Amino acid sequence: AVVSTQSGHYGRELRQVMDSFNDDFMFDPSDRRIKYVTREPLQNNVFRAINTHGFARDISVRSLCWNGKIIMDGIQRKFNFDDGVIAKFSITDEDSINAINFVD
Repeated sequence: AVVSTQSGHYGRELRQVMDSFNDDFMFDPSDRRIKYVTREPLQNNVFRAINTHGFARDISVRSLCWNGKIIMDGIQRKFNFDDGVIAKFSITDEDSINAINFVD
């Protein structure tokens, strides 16, 4: 775990929050949708972040940034994402990750 919990009330509370958050990332291996999470979404009087996490068959994002970047956590790479650039993400059966369900 990234955060080690301590015994006591706050440790149990922290563990419950971590477990609830992590459980949200579990889904059936046969599901061919993309699981996405937007970290640090921009929210202010002009922009409002909606749908910051969930599932999708494909995703399109248009940049409104100058000198913007898209960072792909799984592959540890970042890509230029300047104003007007559109990034499209999709998944095909050939590209999907194979997973195994372990049965107790």
